[in-house]
Amino acid sequence: MEAKFGDGEIRVVPLAFESFGVRSMATLVETDDVKILMDPGSALGPRFNLSPHLREYVALARSRERILEAGRKADVLTISHYHFDHYIPSFEDWIWTWSSPEMAERLYKGKLILAKDSTSNVNLSQRKRGYMFRKMNSKVAEIKVADGESFEFGKTRLEFSKPVPHGSRGSEIGYVLMLAVKTPNCTFIHASDVQGPMESESLEWMLGQKPDAAIVGGPPLYLQGFKVEEADIERALDNMVRLVKEIPTIVVDHHLLRSLKYRELLEPAFAAADGSGHSLLTASELLGQEPQLLEASRKELHEAEPVKKEWYAQLEKGDFKEGLDHPH
Repeated sequence: MEAKFGDGEIRVVPLAFESFGVRSMATLVETDDVKILMDPGSALGPRFNLSPHLREYVALARSRERILEAGRKADVLTISHYHFDHYIPSFEDWIWTWSSPEMAERLYKGKLILAKDSTSNVNLSQRKRGYMFRKMNSKVAEIKVADGESFEFGKTRLEFSKPVPHGSRGSEIGYVLMLAVKTPNCTFIHASDVQGPMESESLEWMLGQKPDAAIVGGPPLYLQGFKVEEADIERALDNMVRLVKEIPTIVVDHHLLRSLKYRELLEPAFAAADGSGHSLLTASELLGQEPQLLEASRKELHEAEPVKKEWYAQLEKGDFKEGLDHPH
C-alpha cells in the first residue's frame, strides 16, 4: 500500500513509525527515476522503568523485515542523523536496536548512502556513531556527505537542508538534515526529528520548498516540563498550525506519538487543517490503519498481558523466534 502525490509522480510508503508501534521514521519514496529509503532504522526505547512489551518486539521485528525488503529495492539510502532509530548499527543487540553486523551489511551493501556529516554540526555521541558507521560500511557502500547538497537522478532532484537543530536551538542532541524530493510537478519533504518543527529556520526551509506533502517529526509532548521547556512545545505546536495551512498533506508522527494525548494537544493544528481543506494524519493513517501506540501504552500492556522474565533472558541471547511468531 502506498500514498501517491502529484498524479503519482511521487509514491510514499511509511515503513516504521510510532504509529506502527516502534521508534522510527523509516520511509520509502519512489519516483519514475529513483527509489529512496529514508532513515532506514527502527528501535525501542526506555519508558516507565519497564522493559518493552512483547508486542513491541513483534512490531520491531516486523518493521525490520519491511525496512530490509525496502532496502533491497532502493537505489539510494538517506540518513538524517545518527540516532539508532534512524539507521541500523553494525553491532548485535536484540533489546533496543534489533541489529547485527550481518543485518547492517545486508541493508547497506552496494548502495549509495547520502548521510549527515559526522564531523561538523554534530554532538559527541553522534560523531562517534557516524565515524563507526563509515568505518564499518564504506567498504560495501558508497557514502556521501549530504549536508546542504543536491543530487539529481533523471528528472528527480534530492535537496538536503543544511543542518538544523534536533528540536530547539542549542539542543545538546545535535543537528539533523531535512530532505526534499522534487519531480517536475511535485515536491515531498521528509523532516526527521525537527520536533514540530520547533525552530523557525526549519519551518521556513520547509515552507520555501512549497511541498505537496510532508512527513514531519512532531514535538515530544511526553517530555514537556521535564526535558523540554513548555515554551518550546508551544512554539512547535504554533509552527505546526502554520505548516498545515500551507501544505496540503502533512503526516506528523515520531516523538509526538509517544503520548496518548497527542490528538487532544494537537487540536489547534487539526482545526487549522480542516479549515484549510488539508489533511493532517499519522503515518499509519496515511495507509488507512489505526495508530498502534505501543510504547505509550506499555504500562497497560504489561498489566493486561504480563511477559515472563525468562522470555527477556532468551531475547538477550537472540533466542526469540517462538515468542515473536506466537504473541499473546
